[in-house]
Amino acid sequence: MTVISLALVIITTAVPVAGKIHPATRELGLRDNGHIHAWVFFSHKPRGLARSAVAHRASDKALERRRLRGNVPEEQVEDLDRTVSPGFLQEVQNTGATIRQVSRWLNAVSVSATRRQLELLTQLSFVSRIEPVRRVVRPPLLAATPFDSPPTMLKSNTHLLDYGPAYNQLAQMNVPAVHEMGYSGKDIIVLMLDTGFYQDHESIQPGRILAEYDFLYGDGETQNETAAEDSSGQHNHGTHTYTALGGYSPGQLIGPAYQCNFLLAKTESAREEFQGEEDNYVAGLEWGEALGADIVSSSLGYVNWYTYEDLNGLTAVTTRAVLWAARLGMLVVTAAGNRRQDLTWGGYIIAPADADSIIAVGAVDENGTLTSFSSHGPTADGRTKPDVVAQGVNVRCGSPMAANAYTSANGTSLSTPLVVGCAALLLEAHPDWQPEDVRNALRATASRVDRPDYDYGYGLINVLEAMNYYGRKPSSQHIIGIGNIYPNPFPAGNKAFMLIPLQVPAENPVSLDMVNILGRHVAHLYRRNAYGSKPPFAVWDGFDDQGFRVPSGLYFVKLSAGSETIARKIIVRH
Repeated sequence: MTVISLALVIITTAVPVAGKIHPATRELGLRDNGHIHAWVFFSHKPRGLARSAVAHRASDKALERRRLRGNVPEEQVEDLDRTVSPGFLQEVQNTGATIRQVSRWLNAVSVSATRRQLELLTQLSFVSRIEPVRRVVRPPLLAATPFDSPPTMLKSNTHLLDYGPAYNQLAQMNVPAVHEMGYSGKDIIVLMLDTGFYQDHESIQPGRILAEYDFLYGDGETQNETAAEDSSGQHNHGTHTYTALGGYSPGQLIGPAYQCNFLLAKTESAREEFQGEEDNYVAGLEWGEALGADIVSSSLGYVNWYTYEDLNGLTAVTTRAVLWAARLGMLVVTAAGNRRQDLTWGGYIIAPADADSIIAVGAVDENGTLTSFSSHGPTADGRTKPDVVAQGVNVRCGSPMAANAYTSANGTSLSTPLVVGCAALLLEAHPDWQPEDVRNALRATASRVDRPDYDYGYGLINVLEAMNYYGRKPSSQHIIGIGNIYPNPFPAGNKAFMLIPLQVPAENPVSLDMVNILGRHVAHLYRRNAYGSKPPFAVWDGFDDQGFRVPSGLYFVKLSAGSETIARKIIVRH
């Protein structure tokens, strides 16, 4: 009690630190009850306690996925797994603020606080900054067909499985041919972030749901609960998306990954007066990663509380979170959005679709023509988005109206799970592929790879071609390259990191290093003795091999493979 009283004395007598609060926090974070929802970011994670006392336990499945597909140094993973300091959490609560969610990856908490409590939070020495918690924008399901409408067959199904009305949405991506190779998404774990899920639907067997959690109300039920909590349509959107991905009911619906397993996270309310918030999204992401998810399916996005300039792959909280997920070996697939005709927004994509190392999905119709609603790119820093497209019109899916009811719906919310299902087939066939490998294979074999644009991205995917992409021999066995490094200039520190795509011959060992302008070694970025058959990518967090942040200045990324060496210039700015 003495310690707590002393902490309160320190808080109330300290001088507020100017500039810690994002200028829009009090406006964008304000909720109907008069409280402000805000992210409170901490400057560090104290290491005084034994790791066993403060580490979050990842599942064996998560540890295996990280080993196979992750791209984070062991010491950095250890830091990510360390819980946020209990002492910091206590001092936050001592201000009177209520903690909503805790993020290990961001080293932050989201709080509900009064204006006075926010002022007290700025006075804590370990608080580095405070930002508003943004609300979610779910790409709506557009013009859904009534669940009892008669099924229609768009194209002839001559394959072994009876896809029913779902045939065209799979045939566009060459999924039936991959099914006949024996792949079905078996043992791949998909984390669904959505509104809720009707689990009695006949197309989803209960044994395939490994775990579920409601991040809105803090319980283990993701189906509709009492009317006081959930609206009658709460679990509709999630039911549409996860049945389109993994449903199995011959003659009615077969999804691309009809034998995958699910982790179900309810992160968004469907009530008109309350949309989900990004802290629930981040919490769901970290929960699913620790349980061993291979892929994230996200038909959610954030835009109304950001500007287009924020869609630079580094700013939005959800964008930062999905980049960490990718580095830990999870493939994130997210909707590009249905904002094409929103002139106030400019028709652009929604966060976290701006993140690199993830797959942003646009929508086409049954004939492969871009829809009138599919959001376009580029990102604010000029990268091509969306990455790929899939059918987002008349997509066959399960209906929550009854266990044997089916419907069809429109939107990038539906094209996204179709691409997720294809990614699951690829990971089933190639369990060692990193998230970047899956994205590269899908983009490089899509219909517009020779003429990518900001509408279709790289085009309509072809999962059969992607399945064999890395089996092809490169046109030259002696070409190495460094792709578009971003961000460059690099804002080192504050959990930012640089992504460095690499092209190297399959048979050669690879090394990648950071050197300064004098050619002196700064940091080892990548090492691989037996490279294998896939192009890697490397990341750098702005620190040298001794763990110190490098000063601002000019540096070079140096790639060596076999007897060849090339270098690319980067600039670090603090």
